[in-house]
Amino acid sequence: MSVGTILNLIGGVCPDVGWPIRSAWARVPTLLDASRVTFPELVLMRQLTAALAAGAVFATVLPAVAQDPPKPPKASSPAAGFTKADAASFTDADRTAEAIANGIKQFARTGEAYRKAPALVENIVIDVMAPMGRQKTLIDSKWGANGAFDIMVDGQMRMLSTSSTFFMLMPSDESRFMSQEIVDGDVQSAVLAATGGGGVPDPAYLFRVGDPAKLKPEQIPGMFGLGAIVDPKLTGFRTVDTGFQALLEGEGGKAVVSMNAKTGLVDRIDLKVTPPGMPAGAGIDVAFTIQNKIEKALASPIAFDTAGKIRVDTPDQLGPQPLAVGDEAPDFELKTFDGGTVKLSSLRGQVVVLDFWATWCGPCKRGLPVLNEVVKWAASEGLPVKFFGVNAWEQGEPAAKLTGAKQYWDGQNFAFQSLFDGDDSVVGKYGVTGIPTSFIIGRDGRIEVVHQGFDPSMVDTMKTELKTAAAEKG
Repeated sequence: MSVGTILNLIGGVCPDVGWPIRSAWARVPTLLDASRVTFPELVLMRQLTAALAAGAVFATVLPAVAQDPPKPPKASSPAAGFTKADAASFTDADRTAEAIANGIKQFARTGEAYRKAPALVENIVIDVMAPMGRQKTLIDSKWGANGAFDIMVDGQMRMLSTSSTFFMLMPSDESRFMSQEIVDGDVQSAVLAATGGGGVPDPAYLFRVGDPAKLKPEQIPGMFGLGAIVDPKLTGFRTVDTGFQALLEGEGGKAVVSMNAKTGLVDRIDLKVTPPGMPAGAGIDVAFTIQNKIEKALASPIAFDTAGKIRVDTPDQLGPQPLAVGDEAPDFELKTFDGGTVKLSSLRGQVVVLDFWATWCGPCKRGLPVLNEVVKWAASEGLPVKFFGVNAWEQGEPAAKLTGAKQYWDGQNFAFQSLFDGDDSVVGKYGVTGIPTSFIIGRDGRIEVVHQGFDPSMVDTMKTELKTAAAEKG
């Protein structure tokens, strides 16, 4: 599935559960197609560049109900603040006209608190509980003067704005970046142009970017539906021990926004979302937990040095790029599941086939038996070919990842070994963006063929390719 397809899909049907998920802002991919699964963190990164925090919500929901969970978070984790708020606990007294008026005033004070903070550092956890599982996304952000900010999502995507330019890039490869010039201090227009009409996945963006004079106090509550709730209205407001809580209700769900009594900033947002067509009782719970720290100034100014780096035009071009035919295959040393060690450079002079796979990847599981047929054929032909699966992109602690992958592999009785890329360093070197992906490496150590996705007809195709590769000189 191409990233272009992902970014263009406004609503989709989750293939495993069969119900549509739609959002006013979130672009929702069909994460699993018939032949290939796209790397979930790339999906998340590229969606978040085109949506506000709702994009983070729904990009996180879908991996939880489909087959490709993202990696464990790499950002900071905020301390606990407000506990989960229950929309049903708002009383009639909390829903009076006077309470609603007080709520609008508090939202106005909250907006002012965000705007007046000289500098702001935030750690955000987006915790999603969907019918098929739980998923977390972590965001670290820094906000300086004049609309400057630096946001990191799960350590996988970075968006920052300086006084003159808005940038998007992947920390795994900062040699490539997207950028949009900021004209006349209009940060918001630059962000919208670069993200295709979306924004930045951080509630602070709602207040620290844009013209506050154009924002009426009564409009502020509706912004906190975060795209997950259509046309939300402020229907309740109350004072609690730790600050203030506002109830929002609209098409598709409810939200409770908790604001800190001391800082006036938002500490937590609890959403209960029921997308159209979703079965009764199968709602999605989403919690934004936010740790805010107001500072006199940031420890270092927000900047990005473009010297020696490449400006690209689309999100597909960010980050590591897939290896192409003719490229030298990056060397590596990995362990097999039975404890052996394989170093690619030691196999120079032989043809090597690498097939990247994961236990959660349906197309991979369909493709591995097909590759096994090719392995047996090559052995019968006496061809100088070495075959290896490369397990990558598993979720969990290192020991658990290894145990789960080994258990699956041992149960298949394949005629070839698999390597374990526990830290995903090799899959990164090879620029893989979706699995299964197979590389045929020639006897001279260069990439001869790249196969992306699963295709039953690849048996005959690969036989021809391997005969050609084996006949060439190393």
